[in-house]
Amino acid sequence: MEVAARRAVMTGLTQLSGKIAEYNAEKLGTEYFEVEWHAGARPTHTIWQGRVWSQQQLYDVCGLGTVIGLCGANCYHTYFPFVPGVSVRTYTDDWLDEQNWKESEPTEFRGKEYTLYEAKQRQRQMETAMRAQREKVQMLQGGDADPDDVMLAKCKYQGQLDEYARFSKQMGLKQERERIYIDGRWRVAPGRIDKKLNVVNTMKISVPRDAYKIKGMTSEAKHEIEAAINNLKKEYDIRLDLIEVAKMEVGDIFGAAPYLDDRGKLRFALVINEDIDYNVVKKKIQRRYDKGRFAGKSIEDYIAHEMAHIMTYQDCKNEAEFRTRQRIVERQFMQGISQYADKTGKGEESLAEAFVRYRNKEKIPIRAELLIRSYIERWKK
Repeated sequence: MEVAARRAVMTGLTQLSGKIAEYNAEKLGTEYFEVEWHAGARPTHTIWQGRVWSQQQLYDVCGLGTVIGLCGANCYHTYFPFVPGVSVRTYTDDWLDEQNWKESEPTEFRGKEYTLYEAKQRQRQMETAMRAQREKVQMLQGGDADPDDVMLAKCKYQGQLDEYARFSKQMGLKQERERIYIDGRWRVAPGRIDKKLNVVNTMKISVPRDAYKIKGMTSEAKHEIEAAINNLKKEYDIRLDLIEVAKMEVGDIFGAAPYLDDRGKLRFALVINEDIDYNVVKKKIQRRYDKGRFAGKSIEDYIAHEMAHIMTYQDCKNEAEFRTRQRIVERQFMQGISQYADKTGKGEESLAEAFVRYRNKEKIPIRAELLIRSYIERWKK
């Protein structure tokens, strides 16, 4: 699906959810609505997102019904009925004011300053450029181009990827490499271009032998990861197609990566960060949990987090369906699940963190339970 068509679909879904909210509000006898909040919103939307407004104020203040306002072009905010004296606000005014102040503070990169919104826009531009370069690499290969030209194209892509990583780190943003790899070409960096991506039988899936290049990785640790995956697969129908070892962001241990196979079907891989020191992983996990940074307190918890990502999207058949679902899930952000989820401001991260707490029988908001039932518990065996 082309980008413009995909955006049109998402805008239509947002507008439909608004109509449903108005219908529910009428049934509840209220004229008030709470607008959702998400990090990195366009500046004109930060003044009203996350707050409670009357139905008339949705039009007068939030610009509902206009191209640049609430539910307008490329706006993914939605709103829900709010009953004064009964409903509890998701976000306080003080918290919203603090987030707006933080997001308006610029961060410098290579002599240019970026607000959070501008940094996210720049991330999207870099991802688009990398997808274009990946396509160029494969066109050169398919056209039997000079090997030197192919290598130069690969090196340019690697340079773009490195710059993307540096920019994201400087801006305090999580790299969203799934936006790059969703094109189905997987990796085209020098030295990896010829790697075949084979779909693995989910009943026989195992950690690859190149995991032993990870510092501190032993056969016992490898088996522990496989046991954690198998424990989760005993509980849930998880469509994990591949486990691979690759470079990830500093601090990451595992990751979930969607990709398209040769037939354009959506598949999912569990990625293990090749740069971690497995000797200290368990201590690091416990320390993070004790400080409230992450919901997980074990290797299995961290893998459960990634499996939650996969289960959220595993019924999507192609990129278009994945993108549509992702936009919907991102709007379901829940504050307070973990410091990590709060920092990202993304619904898929707060959902995955909530699933870990839910599985460990820790207290989570009712809304989190409902989302887990909608997206994850449906796969329970």
